[in-house]
Amino acid sequence: MINPAWRYTSPAISSTIAADNILCHDNDNKALMNPSQSVTDHHELLLVGGGHSHLAVIKMLAMQPIPGLQVTVISKDIHTPYSGMMPGMIAGHYSFDQAHIDLRQLCQYAGIRLIQAEVSQIDSQQQRVYCGNRAPLRYDYLSINIGSQPALASIAGADKCGIPVKPIATFLNYWQHILAQHQAADSTPQSVAIIGGGAASVEVALACQYQLQQQANPARTTIHLYCGTRQLLPGHNKQVQAYMTKRLAERGIELHLKKQVLSSREEDQQTRLQFGDHSEANFDHVIWAIHAGSPNWLAKTGLACNEQGFLLVNHYLQSSSHANVFAAGDIAHFSPQPLAKSGVYAVRAGQLLSENLRRIITAKPLKKFKPQRRFLSLLMTGDQQAIASKGVFSIAGKWVWRWKHRIDSRFMAMYQIPQQAAPKINHSLPTPEQSMRCGGCGAKIGSSILNRVMAQLDVFKHPDVPVALNQPDDAAVINVPSDKQWLQTVDYFRAFIDDPYLLGRIASNHCLSDIYAMGGTPHSALAIATVPYASDELVEDMLLQLMAGAVESLNQQQTALIGGHSNEGAELSFGLSVNGTIDPQQLLTKGQLQQGQALILSKPLGTGVLLAANMHAQAQGRWIEEAIKHMLISNQHASIIFSDHGASACTDITGFGLIGHLVEMLKAGQHHASIQLEQLPILNGATECAANGYLSSLHADNLKAASLISNATAFQNHQYYPLLFDPQTAGGLLAAVPVQQATVCLEKLQQSDCQSARIIGYISARNEHTLPSITLT
Repeated sequence: MINPAWRYTSPAISSTIAADNILCHDNDNKALMNPSQSVTDHHELLLVGGGHSHLAVIKMLAMQPIPGLQVTVISKDIHTPYSGMMPGMIAGHYSFDQAHIDLRQLCQYAGIRLIQAEVSQIDSQQQRVYCGNRAPLRYDYLSINIGSQPALASIAGADKCGIPVKPIATFLNYWQHILAQHQAADSTPQSVAIIGGGAASVEVALACQYQLQQQANPARTTIHLYCGTRQLLPGHNKQVQAYMTKRLAERGIELHLKKQVLSSREEDQQTRLQFGDHSEANFDHVIWAIHAGSPNWLAKTGLACNEQGFLLVNHYLQSSSHANVFAAGDIAHFSPQPLAKSGVYAVRAGQLLSENLRRIITAKPLKKFKPQRRFLSLLMTGDQQAIASKGVFSIAGKWVWRWKHRIDSRFMAMYQIPQQAAPKINHSLPTPEQSMRCGGCGAKIGSSILNRVMAQLDVFKHPDVPVALNQPDDAAVINVPSDKQWLQTVDYFRAFIDDPYLLGRIASNHCLSDIYAMGGTPHSALAIATVPYASDELVEDMLLQLMAGAVESLNQQQTALIGGHSNEGAELSFGLSVNGTIDPQQLLTKGQLQQGQALILSKPLGTGVLLAANMHAQAQGRWIEEAIKHMLISNQHASIIFSDHGASACTDITGFGLIGHLVEMLKAGQHHASIQLEQLPILNGATECAANGYLSSLHADNLKAASLISNATAFQNHQYYPLLFDPQTAGGLLAAVPVQQATVCLEKLQQSDCQSARIIGYISARNEHTLPSITLT
């Protein structure tokens, strides 16, 4: 378990967090203030990668925050694999969760912002980090801990054939593909070549063979291990080499020494390997576990690198060329002395890296990293046995595996989030003490910041908007099409996720949803943005991230951003006032239900409880990842499909939950509806979060609509029942479609971007003498 002492326990130590929708909790689990309300942030520390060293940094910065520092982790993967347990996971001894650290949950618990993205470039001169197409992220201090990958560039064609053992997630998916082929009744014998003679290749070979042994017809798949050197495991002592060579032979793994792979190519659905002795061989699958390599983009950053592309760091784990940049783990080359690419050094470097980051930020002398001369090596043999070695000493057996298991389990326990009971919701947040900040128009973000941000955005230009951002004035000018009706709506809310870019994208989808719910087409939008108090540089960066996300979603839906208002405030908030157009003949309203229609819901439910649990670091990262994926889907396609299949009434499921918005539809015509509870599409983890008491603060008010459910008592204990009242962010559309077209409509939705769409119920006869009601089935 994580020591509760490194949680945020008072506003005085919560200054490391910027504009995030994260609530702190005191020892009684009562909600305190949003961390962004306590102090102005001045500096930005970016942690690129979620490797072993950065795990220690996250923990130490959470235990002892640095006032005025905003910390952001950028990681491609939400679940960080622990290298020591990966062979055991491949062999089937560990589950995914046992061998991975939930980085989103960890960062949420620590109060550190997490951005899920893959870094594509770093501009060390401008101090910017680029992640694909999103706006660059600025930094004052940077630390890099992204590990390494097999150096595929050293073998011709290796990048086009087979699979490297890293990234782990990609390899694990491919390994499941190999297992599926092995288990297929009609499959032919499979051959697997593992390339490399180091510890990783040997452990992977033995783990894979052990997993295959547990399947039917284990001999159907053969494993070959190719080593380019004269001896297996050249970095280990002779006893370890002999022991592992013997175990490979006992397990039927064919070992080929002095067989250096020069090239590979695809040939007749197999991979053909060419070796240094001019021989060749074909295999169904090739796994690359060769020496470590670095990403190509790293050498283009301006940061000092060695010939292999690894970052050069000095005694202090500090870049040899840039004093505000640090690196640790496999991606770093320790200039004072060469170090093996081993997780042992990355774990050990974590504490020193944490200390030196703190010291450079607070202008104190740095400390030297003193790597151990020798370290204990523990190699597993797939079958719950292992061998330990240090220098010339070695010992093996089942008890060594148990010893290794205890060591690995203790490491993982350091980063596990304790389960907690859901706290009682405090509906009133304290007023932030920002007496020196101006209110009114004095709270507006400065024009110089706004101009710089807007200059970096490529905004969609609508032909019916002659005066807007391209020709700034006191108001935008819009030419309304004469044959259309004008739709207007507005939404604005506090941040529900700590990545401003994602907030901008998701919030824009949410705001445009009202237009789609009425069968309309979004036309233009005015933005309303509140950015937390911070230095000009941090305000500009956060506003850029926020608006870049919003503009991306608006542009995708051909909606022009024509202006807006921005100001400083206690916490990050965003919204849009949206204009739309509609052909009067195509208008969908809530009150046009008809008897016998089918009710179709286009997206799954559960974002409210998941986001509530995430605020308290009690939601698994993969649950939030899936919820984000659905929130990033706009309702554009669903609206078109519903209109094309005869929908007469529609609404979007947002703050009032499914029942609340359905009641609004029923009231207009005193209709009744039956809802098939088991047919509801539900996000993974939502039922678990609800069962553990993590409900949205709006849930209690939404629950009042239960009075219109005729048989609510009979279903109150159903796992889906709380989700009927769950407020949704960027939720789906609920439409009433003729029964005759319902099946075809559903198929079209599921073939588009609404794979989770379901027919959830039906509209029954209208009765003007009774209140509208809902029956659960």
